[in-house]
Amino acid sequence: MNMRKVHRAVGLVFSPFFLLTAVTGIILLWRKAEVYGSDVKGILIGLHNWEIAAKYIGVILAAGLIYMAITGLLMILFPGKFKSDD
Repeated sequence: MNMRKVHRAVGLVFSPFFLLTAVTGIILLWRKAEVYGSDVKGILIGLHNWEIAAKYIGVILAAGLIYMAITGLLMILFPGKFKSDD
């Protein structure tokens, strides 16, 4: 399996979790503006850093994001080396 296919598969699996983390991060930007209560803030923080599910899930998602960033950069910097066989 070449890098493009793995990159695509990892992206498909992890993208919903990346989106949830991004959306909760955006909402948390207004945490000091009293837009929402402290109970909602606690839920948002728990969702954002994945403490609601389990701490190690956040580590797995961080590793997935690092993998996506590194492989994406490699494919952009060296386009001829990672051509798709599709």
